[in-house]
Amino acid sequence: MKLWRDALVFLVGLALGVTLVLVGPRVAGPFLPEALRGKAEVVEGEVAKKLREQDRLLVTLVTGRGAILITFRQKVAEVDLLVAEGDKLTLHVRRFEPFVEDPAIQSVKKKDVS
Repeated sequence: MKLWRDALVFLVGLALGVTLVLVGPRVAGPFLPEALRGKAEVVEGEVAKKLREQDRLLVTLVTGRGAILITFRQKVAEVDLLVAEGDKLTLHVRRFEPFVEDPAIQSVKKKDVS
């Protein structure tokens, strides 16, 4: 009986550890100091297309390394007002990948209206 209990405790601990490694940085990241957050990559590019849907905002960002499809599910109305097609956008992402969800926006440079 003790073997079953020990095996169960081990499996629950293993599952909890794997879950915290995968989900922990996204949940706790905004509350941690910069030194503990891990490395973030700065990505800069031009907004090629923007599409507003009911509960999300899709933005296509063209960079020197390729295109990125960004999905914003939080602060959709605010980001929609802030970002327009042709703007230069600077983001913080964990790594460069083609699909990114809710990245941190570092800066927005509006296109020249001349």
